[in-house]
Amino acid sequence: MRLSRRQTQIVELIADCYSGKEIARTLNVSPKTVESHVQRLFDRCGVRNRAGLVAKWMTKAA
Repeated sequence: MRLSRRQTQIVELIADCYSGKEIARTLNVSPKTVESHVQRLFDRCGVRNRAGLVAKWMTKAA
């Protein structure tokens, strides 16, 4: 799965158990921006939650 630099940052932070607000603070963006990125990632990867996203990302990265 090929992700943009920002998408990769977000998935890595999700994998490290950051909340949406924590990700927003870390990346200096709004929580709504993070939600939009996460939803696009869900749609792109065909998953419904953060756990599924991380699992899919980890299997594709291996």
